[in-house]
Amino acid sequence: MTGTPSAELVDEVRGEHRVTLNIPDLDRGFRLKTRSMLAFAVPMMYDSFTRHVDVAGLRAAGYGSVVTHAEFERRPGPLAVGADLDVTVITRHVELSGWGLGQRPSRLGFECLYTFTSRPGTGDPFRYRETVSDEPFTCGTGRLLLTLVRRDGPPGQRIVAEPLPQTEHLAVHVLEPGHPGAAEVAEPPSDAAELTAGERPGVFGLQHTDTNQIVFTGEYLNLLEDHLTVLQAQAGLPVAEQSADRVVLSFRNPFRAGDAFTTRGRLWDDGTAVLGVYAAEVDKPSVLGRLSRVP
Repeated sequence: MTGTPSAELVDEVRGEHRVTLNIPDLDRGFRLKTRSMLAFAVPMMYDSFTRHVDVAGLRAAGYGSVVTHAEFERRPGPLAVGADLDVTVITRHVELSGWGLGQRPSRLGFECLYTFTSRPGTGDPFRYRETVSDEPFTCGTGRLLLTLVRRDGPPGQRIVAEPLPQTEHLAVHVLEPGHPGAAEVAEPPSDAAELTAGERPGVFGLQHTDTNQIVFTGEYLNLLEDHLTVLQAQAGLPVAEQSADRVVLSFRNPFRAGDAFTTRGRLWDDGTAVLGVYAAEVDKPSVLGRLSRVP
């Protein structure tokens, strides 16, 4: 559902970027890694903001945006090292609850929709730079939801419910369905048996942070993917043949350098895993992820 924007409003912002695929961007099967998609997506997100939104003005006024939900899906088909990867992002100013402006649950943010395309490769390690067609195909998709917040607002008063002076030139779309909740991410798969569960402790260091002074979003994805591999090995699965094609992440509270954490996860026999990153002595996960295979 979309509100009807006036002629003066910007309906959506489209950005395009081309990068060259390098060896670390692809896995053994020459497929684009989820962590590579996220690494490409984040700078494009900021680039769109700085070109169409007065980010400096937002920060000066005490506002900011935080990633609260992320989805990435890898598509089948080998790629080639040295080939172009074209990334397209469409960014919309959205009312996140799905209720629309002026309602009690209203909260504003942004939706960023990504498409990743490249030419198919051979899949042969001895011909890893060769492509087999000039016709590009979609090798991945992504979605980020960002929530606008008053950075120093008191608890219960950090949500932004009305367009700000820095964003009022953007049409407000109503997200339908509304912002996914953590309960949806944590829902166990139907008709699947649990294989194993486990947890590991850890501590975040300076190397995990970015200039926002908190742990970078991509570090949580790396952590959950790594813990999934541990669970697969623990379950006796052939780890070298396992993959997570779809990743859904829900973010609640950030971590900082020096914070201790525990990664906990459960793995089912259909390949689905639900994993969380928990702060010390806290029962609810600060970051929750659902990693699964695509049929």
